[in-house]
Amino acid sequence: MGKLILPKTYIENIDDALIFLAGPIKGAPLWQDKAIELIHSQDPNIYIISPSKEIREEYLNNKLKGSENKFSTQLDWERYYLDLSLKKGVILFWLPKQKENCNKAYARDTLGELGELRGRLIYNKNIKLVIGGEEDFDGFDVIKRNYFAISPEMKFYSTLKETCQQAVKLTYPNNK
Repeated sequence: MGKLILPKTYIENIDDALIFLAGPIKGAPLWQDKAIELIHSQDPNIYIISPSKEIREEYLNNKLKGSENKFSTQLDWERYYLDLSLKKGVILFWLPKQKENCNKAYARDTLGELGELRGRLIYNKNIKLVIGGEEDFDGFDVIKRNYFAISPEMKFYSTLKETCQQAVKLTYPNNK
């Protein structure tokens, strides 16, 4: 079983590569299970940070144990691990289309995070960011155009498998 960090667990010494799973949770299909499986099948030593706890029971039971008292809110936890991933890891965005019969605002936090990271990418081209999604994700074409405006060489992926493969490659750019 690979290394998995879930809210609000704090792990003090992360001594290997890490990938933060960013993307919609509410109103989205449960894509994190497959992402965890795909990443850990390539390299079980990568730390995967998942803001979603809506994952398979086997993953919930095998999450890394650590301090649960460091963060007062899940947002504080997410900000900490997003910042850590910006410094020493990869941020993977998967943008699946919204499930039917979901009447809530979809992906609002994800869209804000994408905008924030696009702004950071203007000043730091070394950010390791991988974005994939389904063409039916509302606004995906606009996201692509906005990123191409600041990073014309950026690639976008159309399957979760390709997105995860690229994220793993970026964790060890000189070795794989």
